[in-house]
Amino acid sequence: MRYITFRMLLLSMAIICSCTNQGTENREGSANRVNHPYQTDSILLRPTKFHPEIVSTKLDKYNTSFSPDGNTMYYTVTSQKLGVTGIAFQKFENGNFGRPEFVPFVSADSPMTDVQISPNGDLMLFSTFMDYEGKPEGFNFNIWTSELKNGEWQRPSPLGYPISSTGNEFYPMMINDQSIYFCSDKEGNSDIYKSRLENGKYQPPIRLPDNINSDGREADAFVSRDESYMIFVRVDEPDGFGNSDLYISFRINENEWTDPVNMGKEVNSGQIDGSPYVTSDEKYLIFTSNRASDDIKKRAIKSYRDFESISSSSDNGSLNFYIVSFNLKKYKNDVFANN
Repeated sequence: MRYITFRMLLLSMAIICSCTNQGTENREGSANRVNHPYQTDSILLRPTKFHPEIVSTKLDKYNTSFSPDGNTMYYTVTSQKLGVTGIAFQKFENGNFGRPEFVPFVSADSPMTDVQISPNGDLMLFSTFMDYEGKPEGFNFNIWTSELKNGEWQRPSPLGYPISSTGNEFYPMMINDQSIYFCSDKEGNSDIYKSRLENGKYQPPIRLPDNINSDGREADAFVSRDESYMIFVRVDEPDGFGNSDLYISFRINENEWTDPVNMGKEVNSGQIDGSPYVTSDEKYLIFTSNRASDDIKKRAIKSYRDFESISSSSDNGSLNFYIVSFNLKKYKNDVFANN
């Protein structure tokens, strides 16, 4: 199932209810995380599941963001059966992640997705279809924000015009100068846009150039805080490995980027890969995937107990989080060698 379609299916199920294969854990050494949620004592040569059965579980989860100190992880969690899609977080304390909790404004009536935390940690950005005065006509997801005051996330408000449109806006990413990158299908296709903040107001969004926004579908752009590079999703590309793949591009000037390069089989799988996030130390890439080991079906039918156990674990094919070491210098060399 295509990545964008999958997200919209999950969200559609939530709206309806509220209104009425390949190996993954190849690494060098053991990933022993001591007093830090993602730093390890090893080089992760291949994507490995991120805190299995603690953060990555049997539930569908996607989209990653961390607080500036790295000790709180935010993400989207969804249940088609319950018709709920909301923003959750987990705090890392005393060497372990605590139990997940919802942010205070999660609603049973309005799915909320694609959470991102601003560079200074004081603003949460996300996408939802909640109504507001002046909202563009039609059914559409728009970008909203919530401020952090006295340690509590406040009642959210829409960014509104000129970012909101009659289409859907997803995956908002704020960089150091408070410009926002996001994806929108307002022109009929999913493309990546940028809106710059000038004199306290966001300017009309600029669509990224054609070498980034192809005739296909692009989404989920993680843009580095200094705007020097971008990792994003392309769907059903001829050079892709699965339904959706991660690509990387480097910024040349104001609105010019290198031709993107597929991040390769070291990252991408034969299934869904998306929602990229690079940690603040730029050593790790965390992303979403529903990949599974080659023998998972055979293992599941050895006995009913095995079937039940696997179905109730993070190995059940759900969307979950994977982490891999990120060599920015290598990718930069590879990209410029192909441009």
